[in-house]
Amino acid sequence: MRVLFNKHIWLKEFRSVRWILLALMVMFLYAQTGGLYSDTRIWEDQYNYFQSDSFSKDQEQSADDAKLKPEDVKESLTLNYFTTGFPGDHYQPQYTMSQSYFALSVLVALLGLALVAWERYTRKDHFTLATPFKRVHIIGTKILLGAFGIIVSYGISLWLGLMHMFNVIPSEYIDLDMKKVYLGLIGNLGTFLLIFILAVFLGTVMGELLSTVVAIGVIAIMPSYVYTTWMVFMQAANPNVDISKLANWTSYMNVFIVFGNSDFEYGPFVVQMILIALLIAGAIFFYHRYSVESNGKIFVFPYMRIPSALLISFGGAVLLINFWVNGRFDSMTALSLTELSIFSVIAFLGCLAVCYAVLYRNAWMRK
Repeated sequence: MRVLFNKHIWLKEFRSVRWILLALMVMFLYAQTGGLYSDTRIWEDQYNYFQSDSFSKDQEQSADDAKLKPEDVKESLTLNYFTTGFPGDHYQPQYTMSQSYFALSVLVALLGLALVAWERYTRKDHFTLATPFKRVHIIGTKILLGAFGIIVSYGISLWLGLMHMFNVIPSEYIDLDMKKVYLGLIGNLGTFLLIFILAVFLGTVMGELLSTVVAIGVIAIMPSYVYTTWMVFMQAANPNVDISKLANWTSYMNVFIVFGNSDFEYGPFVVQMILIALLIAGAIFFYHRYSVESNGKIFVFPYMRIPSALLISFGGAVLLINFWVNGRFDSMTALSLTELSIFSVIAFLGCLAVCYAVLYRNAWMRK
């Protein structure tokens, strides 16, 4: 354990990603602190409007059933929880825009890539593996450094924004639903950590940088496509099925999306934590078997080719099914289960043939 916290290995890893960590802190401050400051100004504008003569005149000119009661005004100003999208009955700060969240997700992925995959690409891993430290300690330091940087940046930016907001909004207008607050804010942190750990894990099992980048993007978006495909099959099998019942699993499929747990349930958060634990264990396991001779290969372990080809083919088939279904959106004829099944099998076999050609037939891929 003492070796794991050796200052020399920490300093080496920090120097390799210090600019990414700095950019991460700045982006979190812009997105969360700046966003909460902006939302506080919006709340003040709303509050001042309700206290103004303009609002009184609007109330006098409105029909009786359209007038706002004092309790309606208070409810619209009451801070209830944090989310994105459109506010509901209670005041819900939209403290970041989707562009900011996307940029932050990219940055945490870059952080994970820089710690392992970029070292492979630049051949700096030759020096790293030559240091007098165990590989478990090296990968452990990389994971702890990245996670610590994300947690500190997220925590400081959120704390600064919330302190300002709570200092401005009177306590009588704060009625937090703590379950939604905790699952929303801690769940967001879990999303960033999950994306970071995914990038680290893929860097340990893939030896080619571009393929690793593509894999991160595909894995992050794939759950929602799989879920959509499953819903299409369920509707084809039973046209009278209640769509609302099929949507119960949406939050589980959005584990890679910030505020993806739109239902604020414990289940998706637990799944997120399990995935993080499994990816950490996998990263440690595969980094322990790390070999510089495998640099440049798509998959550094030969036994991963067949399961990877099957998973890639499955993902490709799912994407093709989604494109096909969307292309028939205006069609008056409903898809039958037989049509879907035949198309799915053809799509899967076609993708499998492409994977075979790429992974086994092309010498530049096999090296």
